[in-house]
Amino acid sequence: MLYFVTAMSPAYFLFLLQINEKFKNPFDLKIFNINFNIYIWCSILFISLLLLALFLKWLLKIQFTRELGAPVLSSKLSDFSNHNIEETNGSVVSFLLGNIIPVVLIMENGIKEAIVVFLLLQIIIYLLIVKSSEIFPNIVLIILGVDICKTKDGNYLLIIKGQDENMLNVYQIGDVSKSKLYITAYRK
Repeated sequence: MLYFVTAMSPAYFLFLLQINEKFKNPFDLKIFNINFNIYIWCSILFISLLLLALFLKWLLKIQFTRELGAPVLSSKLSDFSNHNIEETNGSVVSFLLGNIIPVVLIMENGIKEAIVVFLLLQIIIYLLIVKSSEIFPNIVLIILGVDICKTKDGNYLLIIKGQDENMLNVYQIGDVSKSKLYITAYRK
């Protein structure tokens, strides 16, 4: 869920800005004698989403550094090397479907209807992503140095980037019998 929220962050900004434009500044409020406008709300949203993304990256680093997952045997490490990566950070189609389409579909009737439709679309997209085998790009994590890749074997690999391209270890995250999610880091 945290991955989804941070991955959808561009949609939240676009949605706020479009709602503000279509419904003539509904976010201009005075709270405790402080004037809040769309730019203040966008700043609050930016800081909140950045903190969530940093928290997610920290959780991933903890997962890797404390070796909390099941270690992949050294004989299987080559399955997760660069030459075995099929896709990195998802496709443009996934990004557009998840971030642009929900923003374009703003109801003209009223702000409440627009918010409800946006939230319902978020739930539908979340369910679609959970059931999908396609990578959903997370632009915020990419900027913070975490890539999500799909291997030729159909496994997913979170890579915490460093400077040296030598893989240290790979750990499986989640239930060993079901999970196809792994994590690794490159040496710094």
